[in-house]
Amino acid sequence: MLKIISAVKLLFIFYILLYIHSIPTFGSILALNKAIVPLPKGTSLYRLDNGLQVLLIENPGLPMIGVNVVVKIGSAYETFATSGMSHMLEHLLFNGTETRTQKKLYDQVDLIGGYNNANTSYYYTNYMMVTPSENIEQGMVLQADMLFNSVLPVDKFEKEKGIVLEEIASSLNKPSEQIERNITSILYWGHALSLPTLGTYATIKSLSRDDVYQYYKNAYVPNNMIMSVIGNFKTDSMLTTITEIYGKAKPGIVEYAEHRYWKTGFETLDDKTNNQQVYHRSYNGEKIQLQLFYQLPHYLTSIHFELLQEHIDKSVDQLKNTLNTIFSQAVTSIEIESLPTPVRNHLQVTVSLESLSLMNEISAAINKFISDLKFNLTSESVAFLATAARTRFLKNIEKPHMFGIYNAEKFAATGIESVLQTYTPVYYYEAAEELSHLIIDPAPIIIIHHPRRGKQAVIGSVTGQEKLFEDKQSGLTVIAKQNTNSELLAVHYMFKHKAQLESEYGKDMAQILHDCFGQCVNSLENQKISNQYGLTFTVNDNPYIPMDDIYLHPDFSYIRVEGLADDLSGVINYLRNQLEGFLPSEDEFIKAQEKMIQPSRMMAVSESADLFKTTYTNLIYEEPKYGEGSKDISYEGLLQFARRFFRYDNMIISVVSPTSPDSIFSLFIKNAPTVDSRPEQDSTAYQRLLKLLQSEQSKEIEGGGEQSHLFWGFTTTIIEKDKPALTALSLILSDRIIFDIREKQGRAYRMSAGVNVLSDKALFFISLATRPSNIDPLLPQMPAYFNPKILDEISEEDLRKSVNMYLGRMMFRRLSSINQAYYLAHSLYFENDINYDKNFLNHLKNISLNEVKEVARKYMQVKNPVTVIVR
Repeated sequence: MLKIISAVKLLFIFYILLYIHSIPTFGSILALNKAIVPLPKGTSLYRLDNGLQVLLIENPGLPMIGVNVVVKIGSAYETFATSGMSHMLEHLLFNGTETRTQKKLYDQVDLIGGYNNANTSYYYTNYMMVTPSENIEQGMVLQADMLFNSVLPVDKFEKEKGIVLEEIASSLNKPSEQIERNITSILYWGHALSLPTLGTYATIKSLSRDDVYQYYKNAYVPNNMIMSVIGNFKTDSMLTTITEIYGKAKPGIVEYAEHRYWKTGFETLDDKTNNQQVYHRSYNGEKIQLQLFYQLPHYLTSIHFELLQEHIDKSVDQLKNTLNTIFSQAVTSIEIESLPTPVRNHLQVTVSLESLSLMNEISAAINKFISDLKFNLTSESVAFLATAARTRFLKNIEKPHMFGIYNAEKFAATGIESVLQTYTPVYYYEAAEELSHLIIDPAPIIIIHHPRRGKQAVIGSVTGQEKLFEDKQSGLTVIAKQNTNSELLAVHYMFKHKAQLESEYGKDMAQILHDCFGQCVNSLENQKISNQYGLTFTVNDNPYIPMDDIYLHPDFSYIRVEGLADDLSGVINYLRNQLEGFLPSEDEFIKAQEKMIQPSRMMAVSESADLFKTTYTNLIYEEPKYGEGSKDISYEGLLQFARRFFRYDNMIISVVSPTSPDSIFSLFIKNAPTVDSRPEQDSTAYQRLLKLLQSEQSKEIEGGGEQSHLFWGFTTTIIEKDKPALTALSLILSDRIIFDIREKQGRAYRMSAGVNVLSDKALFFISLATRPSNIDPLLPQMPAYFNPKILDEISEEDLRKSVNMYLGRMMFRRLSSINQAYYLAHSLYFENDINYDKNFLNHLKNISLNEVKEVARKYMQVKNPVTVIVR
């Protein structure tokens, strides 16, 4: 046995040397035995006696532990009669167990600073529990109790139906959701994948508690589950804990309903034989969407699709140029993406059209392009993608709250090993070899999504040490933090004074400049260098990803860079060379402008929701200090903007790495240019401030759509020292208000409430979307939620629960190195203190109930409220 292990080690060392010193051929890589490839550091796998599969990944650098349990049941196992049952069950599991009420579950999670959530998809329902390391055992006890001992209380069933119905209404308000429903109902007809995961109004209303309970007891057995645990623990003791808590559950036989004409689960659909099928559907968008779906082989894995998408991304401009040349202005945008499922795989081409007059000609041009595609990836490209995958795997391990969510589909559909394969380069070479033989049949299914006719426009009014370095000669500001447990490098560039400069040079100038920079660093020439370091660049905000919304601010923009910390000198030198004096080319400028003019169809938002937000924002905030700037921008103007914006004295560089702060700064300051004279501009950060209203304001507007919107709130002046206590008050109010409106009354699904503190003012508010019939019953309740007497019922334990819950969420927002870098830069720019964020959270942790009651008496007096209703 020892001789075999030694041979494996020697062969693996040889493979690593080969990989580092030369770009290998497919043949040499594929000759290696995949069985000898080691697991990622700290990884181990087990199966308990009751069948529960367990993946453990030790990461001692994290202060928290994340536990994800994937139950291998989802909407892919449903019928028209049961559509939405898996998702409904997910909601019900938070309503109480044999020994804990819903409130007790919520309180005990909050008391340990935990985050307890779940999500449902086609093939799985995923349950996530994240707590500080020392509290994970209590968190597991609560999670296991929910998974195996829930009672699905009869008195909570109708309330939970109301919440799910609100969630369906919210989703149906989005054009992207309407398009997705159109697609799945056609591509997967005859299979449960054709049904929406949320269910429909009719199916949710018809579900019975007993049927859902039977479904629960059938599917929620340990041998139908996969667990992943990531964070700061010792494997032996963690496995013992898991066995004691989850190993008690009895295994079962999962039975699936059989239907003669209806397929579920992994039952594959017959290949389409009638070519060029054309389907017409309607949706609530603005442009005609022409979509072509080309069937791909069943054998393709997630790694195949990653390689395939890389090749397509590099080819899409060629197709776009061809269509623009032949059809001029007929095509406004084009996207190509893969659409994999266990039952059938597709390549999806989406084209936005002004009219259908040239549809046949455009389809023929796309067919020719697709049939001519040859997926011959170079060994060098595959090596770069494998390195990027390894980097991505390591980055996800820093996010124990998200690792299970990212990988839940793979866990449920193809097992734990398919997740681990993405860490291993050899699988990329095998997939690349197979893709080199792929030829796509140019006989697509065609779906045309037509805008609804007669649609009217709505008109209406950490570990380690952090250190700050400031060099006057170069204007360089660097914040460096050391994390010795990490293998990653995170570099966050924050560019200041965006509002003022855009008012001078043009609206969205920063977004265009950042896009140009993204085009530059993602060019083939630059990727040959950056991929060696495993670098990924994020150059612009995505407002639809929750963890990105921390960047949506008018006075700064950012570039986030993440990669491997193997060669810090090389990577920082590369980044400096890219950014110092960067000026975009005219071609990059044109391409960036096109993206601004032709936004993706997936970015469309509800008009009534947009009208609602604009209306109440204008009522509660002061007029902007700076205008938006002209929409007519020029290439010369962009160059002038770049010279003022991408300067060392207009940026804060924050870095998290395994090395010392002084070493990081020395790499950035080396040969840094001397700053020249600086144009006059603001010295401090700008943010739009709250108004102190002098009279009551009320607006009601007709908005249309499935949902109405309600905002109610009032503002007051505050002092700096009260901000932590006001934050704690906000948490208590938010808990009470949302629990009452959502959980008790079932009148809203998505809503927010509490206290928004900004500079020297605080906004006490409630904002929600609901069905129109709920507006009138809710409106009279608003003032009572802000009566200071509400705190008479609050105990110290209630306060600790709310504060610990918030601190737990703030902690996992600061888990990843790149987010830690962000908060350091944000604290310096807005508070002139890199430790402001950390100190504020520490102050909040120790806040007393008396302090909270004092600020409630001082500030919670309803005066001149604002009411906005969009029906």
